[in-house]
Amino acid sequence: MPTSSRLAVALLAAFAGTISATGQEAGVLFSGRVIDSWWERPVEGAVVRLEETIRRDGSRILGVTDAEGRFRISGVPPGPSRVSVSRMGYADLFQVMDIQPGPEVEVVIFPKPVVLEGIEVYVDRLESRLRGLAHLTDRYIETELRSSPDLNLAEFLDSRPGFEFVPCFEDQSGTGVFRQPRNCVRLRGRPAQPRIFIDDAPAFGGVPELASYPAAQIYRVEVIRGCAQIRVYTRTYVEVTVEHPRPLIPIVGC
Repeated sequence: MPTSSRLAVALLAAFAGTISATGQEAGVLFSGRVIDSWWERPVEGAVVRLEETIRRDGSRILGVTDAEGRFRISGVPPGPSRVSVSRMGYADLFQVMDIQPGPEVEVVIFPKPVVLEGIEVYVDRLESRLRGLAHLTDRYIETELRSSPDLNLAEFLDSRPGFEFVPCFEDQSGTGVFRQPRNCVRLRGRPAQPRIFIDDAPAFGGVPELASYPAAQIYRVEVIRGCAQIRVYTRTYVEVTVEHPRPLIPIVGC
């Protein structure tokens, strides 16, 4: 083989090796579809998470299914991974999968019919209670919360557009030396201590108590801006409540 041909082959092999190494480093696309085992229909809002696998940059790996039940997660390290699929009203699924480039996978999860039906009724009741108020309310639902696995609830809220925790007292020195914890919210342009409720019970720990809850454990958050109330509902509480219904406690102080 002429020298020029051997050189071209060597360069091509080296280039192919670079592509292969780069592809391995960047990870592969993990895609699939989540199906309801009872109705054989797509499940929207299911969170697909690689429980014990992280990317090279340290970020966790997850995706949320769309209206067709499909998810696409890029940058996944190839090889065996423990995959979890969870959605309120369904039994959590845990399965070890060999993540490799290829066609999408199909995952079947099992519904809890009583919970699914009860959730719709419960959310309707929560919405009716809010409609009785004269204040603007922001709502954050399960799919938003569970898509932020690295954030606690205080960090999640602070990252939402138009929402901000602020110091309860301004630094009057003008030096910025006396740094205050951001344990208040703005109410009519002034700092106000928020009234916080966890699962319809008063939470007296304030913003630090919110910071003790991972966002992924929460089903729903209501922020009633006009009276500085933050109402939090955990997934566990909602599941128990829909299986054993109880009267809603009226919202007071608004």
